[in-house]
Amino acid sequence: MSRARRLGLAAASVLLAALLLHPLPAAGAEQEHDPCARLNAGEVRYSVHKAKRVTFATAEKYGAAETRLTGCVFEDGGYVQEWQSWGFSGRNGFAPPGSMWENTLYSPTGSFSFTEALGRSNPGTELEYHELNPSSRWGGQHGETYNQYFEGEGAGADENLWRYMEQGLYEQAAVINWNRPPDMPTRQGASFAIFFHAGYAPTWGCISTDLATVTRLLRRAVPGDRIVMGTVEDVFTASTAASEAAAAAARAEEKAAAVEHRLETLTGTLTTLGVLAALGLLIRLALKRAGRRRKPPGSPPSAGTFAKTAASDRQSAARPRTHTGWSPPAEAPPAGASRQLERTRDRPLDRPLDRPVDSEREGKPREDVSSHNP
Repeated sequence: MSRARRLGLAAASVLLAALLLHPLPAAGAEQEHDPCARLNAGEVRYSVHKAKRVTFATAEKYGAAETRLTGCVFEDGGYVQEWQSWGFSGRNGFAPPGSMWENTLYSPTGSFSFTEALGRSNPGTELEYHELNPSSRWGGQHGETYNQYFEGEGAGADENLWRYMEQGLYEQAAVINWNRPPDMPTRQGASFAIFFHAGYAPTWGCISTDLATVTRLLRRAVPGDRIVMGTVEDVFTASTAASEAAAAAARAEEKAAAVEHRLETLTGTLTTLGVLAALGLLIRLALKRAGRRRKPPGSPPSAGTFAKTAASDRQSAARPRTHTGWSPPAEAPPAGASRQLERTRDRPLDRPLDRPVDSEREGKPREDVSSHNP
């Protein structure tokens, strides 16, 4: 039997045993709103080893990749919330405690420390920082470099950190010390490269969120800070009256903040619409004024003017005319005008008025017809 097949069978056996020992719950618990208060009340299953800062990454149930992230800082004798955000675990959610194995797309459950970080450039963290270059690798091939940073060619299972950084995933990342010192000895095949990194998408086992959240965590982190991760039921014990009151207050505050945010958004939207409406009105008025100024004095009337004039003419034609009882006197035509008018009525239009009517008598003297006998 090949080595790869033996490892696969071993992984399947471990997962089967874990599922038998830790049956999956039928339904998930409600997401925790104030993990810091639960930590103060002693209601967290895993030790945080008096860390200055503790980050919680919790999902509602097994199989859920969406994860709530909460940053707590120790001040004045207790942990208080420093920030809160959202992110994702592995595509298959969190593994039951003690059942983590590579290539299962689970994220581990438990409490783990931060001691190293990596990315494009140091944002100001006190963690040991690896500035990535094209030779940067994270050991995934079984052997001496398994689950640790090194530089070189790398083998088939080793992660090319530079390539993932160029894709936006490892722009900034904090190493979660699962299956590696100082939290535990390294076991070949128990999974590797579990990071808290940018990308904001389900992963192969890391915790992924937005770049701003990762950068904020790194800038404030010191070696020994921890992350507690898993489902709500795996991370927290049964709550007490004090923690329930604190959680209720946190939920009420969160709802009030959400309502305030919606009101601010609505007010901003209405203000923007009012400004746009006023600008539209001003633009229309300016265009009308500019059109009047550009119209020449002798320009033809518009179609509306033609329509109004035609309607007025029709009304005038339809109105009955009334006789005023007076007409201007007709002027009498001058003497001989009527005879001349009759003579020229039948004359061809192309003949001049001063030409004789009879063409045969052209050039002949007129005869005196008075001497002829009838």
